[in-house]
Amino acid sequence: MKTEKNTALYSRIKGVLIGGAYGDAMGMPTEFWTQEHIRSRFPQGIDGFLPSQPDDFFGRSMSAGEITDDTINTVMIADMIAENHGTINTESYLKRLIAWKNESEVAALVCGPSTLKALEAIERGVSVEVTGKLGTTNGAAMKISPVGILSDYRRPDALIGSVSAICKPSHNTSIAIQGASVVAAMVSYAVSGGNDIPTMWELAEEISVRAKPSGFQIPSASLTERMKLAKQLIQNRTAAEAMKKLYDVVGTGVETIETIPSVLAVIKLSEGDPLASAKISASLGGDTDTIGAISTAICGGMNPGFPDSLVRELENVNHLDFDRLSSRLHPFSPYA
Repeated sequence: MKTEKNTALYSRIKGVLIGGAYGDAMGMPTEFWTQEHIRSRFPQGIDGFLPSQPDDFFGRSMSAGEITDDTINTVMIADMIAENHGTINTESYLKRLIAWKNESEVAALVCGPSTLKALEAIERGVSVEVTGKLGTTNGAAMKISPVGILSDYRRPDALIGSVSAICKPSHNTSIAIQGASVVAAMVSYAVSGGNDIPTMWELAEEISVRAKPSGFQIPSASLTERMKLAKQLIQNRTAAEAMKKLYDVVGTGVETIETIPSVLAVIKLSEGDPLASAKISASLGGDTDTIGAISTAICGGMNPGFPDSLVRELENVNHLDFDRLSSRLHPFSPYA
C-alpha cells in the first residue's frame, strides 16, 4: 500500500501523463494554423476536444480527443523505461519507434520532420552517431516527460545525460538537448511537489546553460536569452496581448528555440492550471499540439486534478490507460 507521500507522488506522475495527452489532443485540430486563422474560425478560442477540421493543415481525418505523435512517443518512452527497470535503453526505444513508423496508419501524418529523416537514415544503415546531428526541432522535448519523471532535477548532469541518450538518434544537437533537458527538469520539479513558477523559470535557465555543451554544436540563437525575452514580453499584458507577442516575436513553430520559451510563457499565463494551459496553447497558433502537450504535462504535474469525464474520453478515444502507465513509472521516481 502506498504511503501518503507516495500517493501524492503517484498523482503528480499521472497528472504529467494526462496533461501531456490532454494538451496534445486539444491542440491537434489547430496544428500549424496561423493565430489569425484560429481567431477567425474560433473567436472564443478552443474550449474542448474537436475533430480535425476540413481545412486541416495535413489533410488528416482525426477524432475529437485524438492524440498525435507527442503522446505516442511519450508512451513508447514510458514503456521502454518500465521494461528496462528504470534505465534508458535507446536501442529499445528505437525499435518501437521504427515499428510504429512502418506499421501505423497515422505515422506519416503526425511524425515530426527531424524524427522521420533520422529513422529513414537509420533504416538505410547510417550510424546513430550522426543521424541526429541536424535535429533542432521540438521532437525531443515533446516526448521527454518520462525521463523527467525518472530524474532528479537536483542532479542536473545525470538528468542531461539521460536526455542526451534519448536525443542521440534524431535530435543530437545542442539546442534540442537544451530544450529537452529544460522540459525534463521542469517535469522533475513538478513531480517532486514543486509548484512555484518563478523558481521553475530559474531552473529552466540554469539547465539550459548547463546543457549547452551537449550534442553537435550548430549555429543557434541562445535558448537562455530567448526564454528571458519571452518572460519580458508577457509581463503586464492580457493573455490575448501576450499570445500575440509570443506568436509575432518569439515564435510558436516546431523549432526548439521557439517552442520552449513559448511553453514557459504558457505556464505563466495559465498560472499552472493545466486546463487553462491546454486552451491557451490550442489557440496560440503554430505547433499548438506540441506546445500544449509540453506545457500541460508540466502544469498537470503541478496541479494534477483533471475531471474524470475528460480522462475517460482521452483513454477511450486513444486506448490509453493512465493508471497503468503511472504505476509502471512510479517505482523508478527518485522521490518514491
